[in-house]
Amino acid sequence: MKPTIPGEVGEKGHEIEAIIDRVKLGDKQAYEMIIHQFERQMYTYCYYILKNHEETEDAVQEIFIRAYENLHRYSRQATFSAWLYKMAYHHMMNIKKRQGRWFELIHQFKEQQPKIEITPTPQESVIEELLTYLTPEERHILLLKAVEQYSFDEIGDIMCIKPATIRKKYERLRRKLSDYRRNKGGIVHGTFAKSN
Repeated sequence: MKPTIPGEVGEKGHEIEAIIDRVKLGDKQAYEMIIHQFERQMYTYCYYILKNHEETEDAVQEIFIRAYENLHRYSRQATFSAWLYKMAYHHMMNIKKRQGRWFELIHQFKEQQPKIEITPTPQESVIEELLTYLTPEERHILLLKAVEQYSFDEIGDIMCIKPATIRKKYERLRRKLSDYRRNKGGIVHGTFAKSN
């Protein structure tokens, strides 16, 4: 079974739902297939928010544990993927709140750690720079829309915000990033996903 595409419906969606039914009936081994389907997507999403591999691995593991523990609450009103991303979103927001409270302590600790230099590619550097310019909420919206390709309705469900508000915030963040790149003297390469 290949990893799924967010928001995907059809045969793949039915396979996921069948696996979820098996897990709900007590087949704990079937949950491994769910993890296999969504692990990479969850890792990518969490990494762009946390920007730390170890924290990301811990967060992804915690998200899958929480999803397993709360699987009985999942209903088919939304796709499983959207339900999982909603859980991830709330977990990431909680982590960022905790980090905000302890930022100075974490900063001091990181300063004491030996630095490992990994030279990012020019494209990774630009992406990293642009993401640091955004608020956590804007990063979530951008990642869910441009990277994971969710609709505004699905993003609204995940973030508990009206789809029209998400659309407006997405348009603002696109302008904000374009203005930022233009003011930095660079040329914006590529385009952000258009609102639809």
